[in-house]
Amino acid sequence: MVLYIHGESDHFPCRISRHDVDVSVALLPTFYIGEKIMANTANTATSAVAVAVSMIGDRPAVEMQETIFCIGEETLAAELLMATGKQALDVLDSNLHDIVKGLPYEQFMLVRDYHKAGSIDKGRSDDAAQKIWERQVNRMKSTFDFVTPKSQAKDAERKAAKRAEDIAKLATVSDGELLDLRDAHLRKGDSKSIAQAQKLAKELERRNASDLDAEKAQRKMTVDKIITRVKELSKAGTDDADELLFQVLAILG
Repeated sequence: MVLYIHGESDHFPCRISRHDVDVSVALLPTFYIGEKIMANTANTATSAVAVAVSMIGDRPAVEMQETIFCIGEETLAAELLMATGKQALDVLDSNLHDIVKGLPYEQFMLVRDYHKAGSIDKGRSDDAAQKIWERQVNRMKSTFDFVTPKSQAKDAERKAAKRAEDIAKLATVSDGELLDLRDAHLRKGDSKSIAQAQKLAKELERRNASDLDAEKAQRKMTVDKIITRVKELSKAGTDDADELLFQVLAILG
């Protein structure tokens, strides 16, 4: 073991045999750390500037050496694991994105269930598995601009509710007022006004379509009644019935 003893002149290495001296390093005078110290390790990193050190905080430096050494060693291992884990996540995110991109909602949700099952099988709760899935989906959104599919049923319900709301808002507005409002928006000409004019035009079409449907239903009911009555007169076979049939024929031309 080579120790550098600080004196009033230059630093002279003092070689002390373990057999000759049985003394704890902590009890020796203050030593300077040189470029090499033959202690527990031959590759101990040293400061570029020699500084007299015997304590770290309120504890002897030699007592702290092993603990600090382990911290450095395990920090290196943890950083390597982090780098390896990040690379693995990147690959897994890409693999999952290749599977889910373009899928309809129902298939996407089946993928989610299979994904969660993998975590649950390893002892995670359903809630924890859901959070793992959500984190991976969020990474795909960030990395690949992935857009999660929407449920068509839920989307249809949302649109139907919005249409009902729009109809209710215009329920007290007459057709003439709707036309005036539509024309006023069209005259403004900006994109927002044009969009509003299109909404009003659709409401007018819906109202007219309702009127047309009502007229069509009334017409069909009248025709059905005539056909039913003609069949009854035909089955009767009486003179009066025949006379009514002739009159109907004359009217219809």
